[in-house]
Amino acid sequence: MLVDVHAHLDHPLIFPKLDKVIERCKKEKCYVITSGVNKSTNRKALEISEKYDNVYCSLGLYPIDALSKEMESGDFPRSVEKLDVDEELKFILKNKSKIVSVGECGLDFHWDSKHKDEQIKNFLKVISLAEKIKKPLIVHSRKAELKAIEILETSKIKNVIMHCFFGKMKYVKKVSDLGFYFSIPPVVTRIPQFKLLVNEVPITQLLTETDSPYLSAVKGKINEPVNVKISVGEIAKLKKLERVEVENNIFSNFQKIFLKNL
Repeated sequence: MLVDVHAHLDHPLIFPKLDKVIERCKKEKCYVITSGVNKSTNRKALEISEKYDNVYCSLGLYPIDALSKEMESGDFPRSVEKLDVDEELKFILKNKSKIVSVGECGLDFHWDSKHKDEQIKNFLKVISLAEKIKKPLIVHSRKAELKAIEILETSKIKNVIMHCFFGKMKYVKKVSDLGFYFSIPPVVTRIPQFKLLVNEVPITQLLTETDSPYLSAVKGKINEPVNVKISVGEIAKLKKLERVEVENNIFSNFQKIFLKNL
C-alpha cells in the first residue's frame, strides 16, 4: 500500500490526464489526498474525491489567496484567486463529513512578507475550524516555519502534517517533539534538507506526498501521486529499513491520522 497525503489533482498539468494518473495509482495500490487551496480548487477537489474511490479530499485556504490586499511579490507561480475567508470556512464546515483533513493552509513569508499579521489572523481562523470539526491539518510554512510552529504549539490539534518542510533542523526537532508529522516528497532524492529530516524523525512520524505536479525527483518533470514510491525507496535507504516495512509504517500512520474518524 502506498499513500500520497498531499497532491493537487485539479492542477492543469494533471487534470486533463487524471483518469490515466488514477489508473497508475490503482495498479500500485496508491491512495491519494487531493488538496484545495482556494474557492475553485476546493470544489474541484471535492468532485475528484467523489469520482475516484482511492482519492480523499482536503479543503484549504492558501495564505496568499486568503489575503485581502495585493501581496508584495508579483512573481507568484500561478494566478491568485481572492476569496472571502469566512465564507470559505463556512463551506469547509458544511462539507466536513466529506473530507479527511483541512489544508493546505498556513503561512508564506517567501511570497508575501508585507501582510504577515493578516496571514497569521487567517491561519488562526483555519486552526479554529479544524479544532471544531476535529480534522487533521496540512500546513504550508514557507520562510515562516518558526512562527507556524509557535502558533500550532498553542492549538488543540494533535494531528498536524508539515508539508514540504524546509525549516532548520532545530525546528524539525521541535516539530517532532510536539508529536507532529512530516510528509516526504520524491524530491528527497536530490535535496539534502529532506534527507537530514528523514534521518532525524522517527518512521512513526513520517508520511509521503508528491505535491503533484510539483516536487518531482527529476527537475522539471511533472510529478504525480504514484511517485511516492520514490519517497518510500529513499526513506528505506536512509533509515536502513526494508521497503515493505516503510510502506507498512507510513500506511499505518495514514490510517491513524486521516481515517480513524471517517
